[in-house]
Amino acid sequence: MKQALKRSLFTALLCAPLAASANNLQISNVSLTNASGGQADIQFTMSWDNSWHESWTETGGTISITNWDAVWVFAKYRQNGGLWKHVRLNATGHTPAGGTAIEVADDGGGQRLGAFVHRAAAGSGTVTCPNMRLHWDLAAQGIASPADLDISVFGVEMVYIPEGAFYLGSGGDEPYHFYAPPDTTAPYLVDSEAPITIGTEAGNLHATGAITAGTIPAEFPKGFRAFYCMKYEITEGQYTGFLNHLDPTVAAPLFPDKAGAGRHTIAAAPGGGFESAAPDRACNYIGMPRILGYLDWAGLRPMTELEFEKACRGQKEPWINEMAWGNSAYTSLTGIDGTDGSGTETALPANANAFIQNGAIGGPVRAGIFASGSTTREQAGASYYGVMEMSGNVHELAISVSRTPGTAFAGNHGDGNEYTLPIGGIWPADGFAYGGRGGHYNSSFTSCRTSSRDLSDARPYFSTPGAATGGRGARTAP
Repeated sequence: MKQALKRSLFTALLCAPLAASANNLQISNVSLTNASGGQADIQFTMSWDNSWHESWTETGGTISITNWDAVWVFAKYRQNGGLWKHVRLNATGHTPAGGTAIEVADDGGGQRLGAFVHRAAAGSGTVTCPNMRLHWDLAAQGIASPADLDISVFGVEMVYIPEGAFYLGSGGDEPYHFYAPPDTTAPYLVDSEAPITIGTEAGNLHATGAITAGTIPAEFPKGFRAFYCMKYEITEGQYTGFLNHLDPTVAAPLFPDKAGAGRHTIAAAPGGGFESAAPDRACNYIGMPRILGYLDWAGLRPMTELEFEKACRGQKEPWINEMAWGNSAYTSLTGIDGTDGSGTETALPANANAFIQNGAIGGPVRAGIFASGSTTREQAGASYYGVMEMSGNVHELAISVSRTPGTAFAGNHGDGNEYTLPIGGIWPADGFAYGGRGGHYNSSFTSCRTSSRDLSDARPYFSTPGAATGGRGARTAP
């Protein structure tokens, strides 16, 4: 796994075309072309570095795995300076470029909110996609003419987590960890998306704490089925872009208003809207309502705590008390080298691979700060599939199976809604449906282990955003 990170979301506007800052993911030269008969193409150039599409085997060659990174691309539009609305793509007619494939996500009923763009074949390195096009049925969204139409194109870096069996629990002593009864140190094998019984009898799933007997239904995403996970935690730049594309009355209660606290920098911009002085920094002060709002707007969904362990561990046999990078060893970041907030700053010491158990800095750091084009999984602090910072930095919000409000989650995706409060209302409203995984910058290493569930039943913590609350989203693979 080779990857470097600077930024995980860029936007470009048709009304004011520009190239994003010189970082990993760039979207530029947005235009609307071939507009006729109620149809049009959204054309743009996109590139990102350190991309991959790889295959390998595990357990002596008995398990074959193919994994890649991707960009979740979606667009918003507005007419005559009105409110931004979500573009709904056509099922067909898209034009890939640069050796990529375009997979449109279809939720039925015309709900095609975006597409995954990824390498079409094995390879690694920079991907450049000139004049890529997404086909749009203007008439279907009631647009009679493309005149006075502004378009904003967004990209979020994702990682494909392939279908396959995996283990919950490592066999260690993590707090509240999952296990296969009756042995509290036996990992539990998830080998399908079939219902799972939570109980103390052999064959069931249980945990050493924070769990209620019952059934995890078939519809609940268990991690066996293929899904995409955001490569990085939601950044300040991503969250600022979200706020700036909302009805101002909707944005107001979603604005953290914490600039200067806990290294948070999102503030009201002098000319209106919002700005961030550290757009690549993992965003904090976004608890459950704000994270759900962002994911709904982007057409993503929350990740479940079972998917969290799959994304960290992969299909390998567990390492006892492992962190996200597959063992229990770590070197924590203690300082910053370079201009903090620039997007190019690196970690001190140079061999740091996590931000754990160090509150001296007082808040999160740049997403992907430990990775470069040549780092190994352990050196980058990366998960089995290449997902970054799943141990430390900020907490990961995840749907919990501790109580029935969480197990009722059916895996439905956000619908791009940005008009009413509360957005994110398509998912459980009860705070006990959510918990925290992966620990944060000031957590003990125990809380940052892959199978630690000490905040899997933490309604007050995540309902009240704090300096260590953040997260990322997921989407079931098309």
